[in-house]
Amino acid sequence: MASGAWESIVINGRRFTCKADDDITFNLGGFKNEAIVQGDGSFTEKKERILGKIDSINVNLDHDRGDAQFLQEARKEGAIPITGTMVDGRVLSGNMLITSEGDISSAENTAELTLEGTLEFM
Repeated sequence: MASGAWESIVINGRRFTCKADDDITFNLGGFKNEAIVQGDGSFTEKKERILGKIDSINVNLDHDRGDAQFLQEARKEGAIPITGTMVDGRVLSGNMLITSEGDISSAENTAELTLEGTLEFM
């Protein structure tokens, strides 16, 4: 199995290529567990459900096709379908919200995205 940046991500039907040197982090979601210590040294478990997350994914923008505006509109829509392809061919998909603020790097012509919602390997 290879490791590395992602090849591309499809956001609400539009394909974006990713920066080749990105270190993208993701979490499939599920549960966060916390041990709570009692006075006698025993503990109880606190379980909290957490969403899946894709963090620090930089997508290349094509201004001729209106990519920045497309992402701005996608933020307004709420949960949208995504499909991400990793360099080794593995695919993640889900319904996610774009939770990043929409910062665009003019030097690299990219948008750094954070997405949260459901996420699973296909």
